[in-house]
Amino acid sequence: MNSSSKGYLISDDFNIFVISDGTGKTAHTVVEAALAQFELPRVHVLRFTHIKNKEEIYSIFDMVRHHKDVVVYTIVNEDFAQAVMAEALSHNILAVNLLGPIVNVLKKISSRKPRGEPGLLRRLEGDALSRAEAVEYAMEKSTGFNLRSLGEADVILLTMCYPHRDEFIFSLAEKGIKCCFLMLDPDIPLPLNLEEAVGKNTGKTLIGLRMEPVYLSALRKERINALGLYQMTPRADIELVKREIGFIQRIYERLNCAVIDITHLSSKDVVKLIMEHIKNEREVAE
Repeated sequence: MNSSSKGYLISDDFNIFVISDGTGKTAHTVVEAALAQFELPRVHVLRFTHIKNKEEIYSIFDMVRHHKDVVVYTIVNEDFAQAVMAEALSHNILAVNLLGPIVNVLKKISSRKPRGEPGLLRRLEGDALSRAEAVEYAMEKSTGFNLRSLGEADVILLTMCYPHRDEFIFSLAEKGIKCCFLMLDPDIPLPLNLEEAVGKNTGKTLIGLRMEPVYLSALRKERINALGLYQMTPRADIELVKREIGFIQRIYERLNCAVIDITHLSSKDVVKLIMEHIKNEREVAE
C-alpha cells in the first residue's frame, strides 16, 4: 500500500484502476480474485495497459476520484512506478503496487538486477505453450507419410529413411518448432500435389536432408543387426542406397529447396544447422 486511507469515503460503488506497462492481466486477475471475496456489483475495474510514458499516467490519475477510487498497478519501469506512487501520495489515493514488494525482496537476496521488461511472464507462458504444442504435434502427427499433417508444421523436412531421425524432430519441438518429415522413396509414389503441399509457396521452411551413400548403408546395417530385422537387409544394399540418394536429389532440385548434408553429424548438430537455416530465412523475409 502506497498511501493512507485517511479521509476515504466508505461506499460500494468505487472504481479500481489497473495500470500496467505490460498487458495488465496479472493485476486484473488478482483484483478479480479479491473482488470475488465481496459482493460489490457496482464496483468497476478499469484497465490501462502498455503504458509508454508518464503523461499517460498523469492522464489516468486525472480520472481517479480522490478519497473514493483505488489504483492497482504492475509496472516494472522504475520511473513509471515512482510516478504512480508520487501521484497517489499527492492526491491521497489508495494505490497498491503488486510487483514492488516481491521485486524488492529479490533485489536484496539476489546478485542479479531486475530486467525492467514488461510482459516477461506472458512471454514465458507463451513460449512454454508453444513448446508443449510442438511436442504434441511431433508425437501425434509427424509420421513421415501423411500429407494432411503438414498443414500445421513450421518446418518440413524431406528425407530418406534412416535411423534416429525422430531425435532431432523432438529436439526442435522442445524449442517450440513444429517440425514434420516427409520420407522420399523411389518405390513409393509421390503425391500428385507435391509442390502444392510442400513447395515454397506454402510459407513453410522446407529443408532437404541427404547423406553419403556409404554412411547411410552402414547406418541401416547397424540398425538391422541391432533389432534383428534381417529380412530388411536388402535395404542396406549400397546400390539401392545410391538409387535412393539420386532419387531424393532430383526431388530437391525439382522443389528448389535448401539441402543439408547430415553425414556423420549428431542429432544436436543437425538441430543446430536447421535452427540456423530457419533464422537466416526469417531474416531474409524481414
